[in-house]
Amino acid sequence: MLNPRKIAVISTGNGGQSMAAYFSHLGFEVSLYAREYERAGMFPKDRVFKMTGIITDNPVIHLISSDMCAVVKDAHLIMVTTPTQYHHVVAAEMARCLEDGQIIVLNPGRTFGTYVFGQTLAEHGNTKKVLLAEAETFLFACRCTRIAEPVIHGIKEHIRVAAHDPNDTPAVVAALGAVIPDVFEAAESTLETSFSNIGMIFHPLPILLNITRVEKKEKFLFYREGISPLVANILDRMDQERMAVALGYGHHILSAYDWLFEHYGSTGDTLYERIQNTEAYANIYAPVDIDTRYIFEDMLTGCVPFYYAGQAIGIDTPIIKSSILWASTVYETDFIQHGRNEKRIDFAAIAETCGY
Repeated sequence: MLNPRKIAVISTGNGGQSMAAYFSHLGFEVSLYAREYERAGMFPKDRVFKMTGIITDNPVIHLISSDMCAVVKDAHLIMVTTPTQYHHVVAAEMARCLEDGQIIVLNPGRTFGTYVFGQTLAEHGNTKKVLLAEAETFLFACRCTRIAEPVIHGIKEHIRVAAHDPNDTPAVVAALGAVIPDVFEAAESTLETSFSNIGMIFHPLPILLNITRVEKKEKFLFYREGISPLVANILDRMDQERMAVALGYGHHILSAYDWLFEHYGSTGDTLYERIQNTEAYANIYAPVDIDTRYIFEDMLTGCVPFYYAGQAIGIDTPIIKSSILWASTVYETDFIQHGRNEKRIDFAAIAETCGY
């Protein structure tokens, strides 16, 4: 029988540790999954976390384990926070462990997350009736530079979520609302959440445009110092391409400029000013390793599927495409070949459902 007070959090990165600590702080029984056995062993034996930032507490995590089945057993809600380029890895491991009625939320799904996750579950033999959904963005702005010491800088508002089967969306929103009231809202479909992927705008290009600083392990504020007016202007133009693709599929989504106001209340006359005026971004430093999820996640599961989604309906995305090619050159990795491309997702079928 599922336990309505148990939440499984999948991944021990910045987001996973922050979410596990926060949900435990709220009084839920939280189990935390680490993909490597050694990673699970790095946490304190008493499983006490030191949570700081906008919330200060020392919550205890019920279970920290690399045993997927033990982590998700009886959990009513499973929150997948792992970097989205590993969704297929997590889904393959999870497929044999699921129970009827469990709710799986990809937080976030980035672009077409439920398509990849659901397909992988089926390929690995899952026959249980689960509700699979994705959120447009992660719940927090957070960092965790030390094991079991998450820092939550801000909690977003008005986060849209949709189930892969739209009929399941009300149940998913209700389950999330029972944990965190008045934060998650129903999206029309996973197309809306997929096209609302802001990470692909705010993450990869600022890394590429500051690559020598990151390579030198320079300590600088990612948003405040890494995004200049010139960089913000390029991001704004890239964002116009994102919105054009979404509109081509019949979805009017928020611009990055409006997104910052809705989720953080940020004000300003330009995208640059709103980024600079986002309090939750004020103390977030840039990665100190060029092998960052800001490239590998947001290229593979953001820019690449957006490029293909545009191609499927005849919309060119030159800045998005240039970003992919530039990253492929810098990192000596064929991001188009390894990303969520037309071999992994049937973009033509998705376009057909939207009238193309």
